[in-house]
Amino acid sequence: MKHDINNVEDLMQILNDTNLTEINFESEDLKIALKRPKLVPVAPQQVEVLESSDEVKETKEYKEIKSYNIGKFSYHNKSGKAMIKVGDKIKEGQEIGYISTIGVNNPVTTPYAGTVKEILLEDGSLADYGKNLVLVELD
Repeated sequence: MKHDINNVEDLMQILNDTNLTEINFESEDLKIALKRPKLVPVAPQQVEVLESSDEVKETKEYKEIKSYNIGKFSYHNKSGKAMIKVGDKIKEGQEIGYISTIGVNNPVTTPYAGTVKEILLEDGSLADYGKNLVLVELD
């Protein structure tokens, strides 16, 4: 069984590190097929805010941080302290949580710098490929 788990973890790592959307493995006693949805770039969301006194238009840009693994999402570290919270400033490449898959914690890092506007997935909830985890207001 340990060998089977290593095969799954190795295949997940290959799928995660490449642009592949599907990978299959077959031996005499084991058949593994892993798939993930094709990720399609999404245009950033635009929000217009009008201030009544000066009638100044301000456009804010938001992006979602998405999951690239399957497993349980957590934004608390091992000591139970939250790695992010709403209102926090985050930097590009910053670790904001992890997704635990078969006992392996895969870090979730942000590709954006900005302010955490909303944590979209509850701590300990199941994350799937492409699922939105965190909403960020870009700097």
